[in-house]
Amino acid sequence: MPEADRKQILSDEVHVGGPPAAGGRLHCVLLFPNRYALGMANLGFQTLYRLLSSHPDISCERAFFLPTPDGASEPLRSLETHTPVARCGLLGISSSFELDWLRIPMALEAAGIPPLAADRERGYPLVLIGGPAVTANPEPIADLADAIFIGEVEEVFPDLAATLLEGDLGAAEGRADLLNALGSLPGVYIPSQPVDQPVRRVALEDVNMHQTRTKIISPYAEFPDSFLLEVSRGCPRGCRFCLARQIYQPPRPRTLESLLATAEVGLQYTDRVRLVGAAVADHPDLPALARTLVDLGARIATSSLRAERVTPELVEPIAASGQRTITLAPETADERLAKCIGKRMSRETVHAAIAAALDAGINRVRLYFMIGLPGETDAEALSIADYVSDLEGEFSQVRFAPSISPLIPKAHTELARVAVPDIRTLRHRLKAVGKALRAKTHTRARLGSARWSAVQVALSRGGRELTPVLMAAARAGGRAGDFFSALKREGLALEDYLGPQPDDAPWQVVDPSAFYAREARDE
Repeated sequence: MPEADRKQILSDEVHVGGPPAAGGRLHCVLLFPNRYALGMANLGFQTLYRLLSSHPDISCERAFFLPTPDGASEPLRSLETHTPVARCGLLGISSSFELDWLRIPMALEAAGIPPLAADRERGYPLVLIGGPAVTANPEPIADLADAIFIGEVEEVFPDLAATLLEGDLGAAEGRADLLNALGSLPGVYIPSQPVDQPVRRVALEDVNMHQTRTKIISPYAEFPDSFLLEVSRGCPRGCRFCLARQIYQPPRPRTLESLLATAEVGLQYTDRVRLVGAAVADHPDLPALARTLVDLGARIATSSLRAERVTPELVEPIAASGQRTITLAPETADERLAKCIGKRMSRETVHAAIAAALDAGINRVRLYFMIGLPGETDAEALSIADYVSDLEGEFSQVRFAPSISPLIPKAHTELARVAVPDIRTLRHRLKAVGKALRAKTHTRARLGSARWSAVQVALSRGGRELTPVLMAAARAGGRAGDFFSALKREGLALEDYLGPQPDDAPWQVVDPSAFYAREARDE
């Protein structure tokens, strides 16, 4: 990042609650392996930064890593002080998406840190990795990490910070002792140590005890000048493909009182409030929350909404705050496939949601669909075009924006082991659906990538055999073709990851059932 850009970004950022105090015995850098705009729109990254930077004995800086298309990158330095990342004591990496894993070896090398944990001794930072993608299946990047955190960190953070502060990274034996101490904490997985039983996923028992919201508001974030507010954790729905349903169970809505108290903090700095969660529309008090926020002067926005929850009581305050787009996720246009994936959303329900939104003044609707579902035929995939065409015929005043992405079976979900179509089949279906939409509708669909979806399927299902593949692909430039070439050189077949998966899958190193750290500590 050019120095002028870095200084401009820092000067335009707004720290909610004020900037962190300088100093601290432990110097930490929190790395997001993607561009700044995405990192600052990621509530997990923002939450980790707030926890680390608010600790009196920890000084925390941020770093972002996105190489140029030819794979080139500058030496990795922190955003705040432009300090080489290798000088920190703790390097935390927050990963929400498997495709970002291709950049982790590149980021470590750009920082002058050996990518493999086995090659790191005294003088190098301790590398701690966490995030939703890692919680689902940490194995493809396990050998890159000294330690991995599985689950939700809030209630473990005090013990985690205390253990890190007591550790000694100055000698090899000190590093080993620290890893042993970290491994005794709930949710901490030490890849270099044998695992007797799956690592339990840590869950936050009472979400009202911890605010999950933006720490830094930035005009350069994906959601500019916005205060992100988590309304709930988990999802009460039965979608068989949904990772959030598994790794954020059980569903935990925040109380209206706690949400309003947190929102009022953010409204001191911006009037833009974005409501975040896996099932925002399922919050029992969402209409009251939206109405009250608008009365307080907020301009609110939401993530994807469940169609049956889109009522006049909900969309009227959303529209009154200036939002002109809602996002619905039918996922499929075929009734048989809808039953197969557990997404029972009738067309009548979708029509009623769009009608309620239009009556409130919202005239743009994003529609999310998936292809490559179990047993799907070409005809079933093409029915998406007829579905959108019917909606256009009924709602001529609405602009529809369909997005079609391949199914990525996620670890621990009910579809984790199903076979998915090969790249050629997916590419054919994506092209055919896009062509049908252009012919039958006034929309231009956003189509996913068959090649990148295959990479993501492999990473979501694979084990440590993929670590050298990631490293080789990263060094070659980090493109999908680089991944496929590295896979072949390692003697691995892409088809083995796309086909039905065995019972002894690598991700079973994680037990996704909720473990409440506070309850265990109290005992």
